[in-house]
Amino acid sequence: MRSSRSRRSRPRAVWAAVITGIVVSLLIVGGVMLPVLGLIAGADATTVGVLDVPVGAIAVSILICSVVALGCLGLTFVSRNGALSWVAAVAAVVATLIGSVWPLVATGMSSVGQVQDLVPFIQELIGRVAAFG
Repeated sequence: MRSSRSRRSRPRAVWAAVITGIVVSLLIVGGVMLPVLGLIAGADATTVGVLDVPVGAIAVSILICSVVALGCLGLTFVSRNGALSWVAAVAAVVATLIGSVWPLVATGMSSVGQVQDLVPFIQELIGRVAAFG
């Protein structure tokens, strides 16, 4: 006779997805996000603030991707279906990867915008120097 309190245990595939999702996400944060943020901070420091780093956009994107990744990892944990757990774990890893790489993309796009603003200034400066010569 089974007691009414006994529940069906999670399949091994679910536990494997949970563990894999957490480990790979943490590896991405440590191996991609932190170095990217360090690179951006180093570039900003060496340019003495001339580089326009979109700190707000970076913080919001990291926050959104982190919430999505944690939600997917939560779904991975509560699921009892191995396939659903693996899909959610992969989605968590992808969200973590996007959140880790996006700061580099956002800073690059901002820098391109700065360079486009700088080109007319340089052209005008060359024109002034050429007029004196």
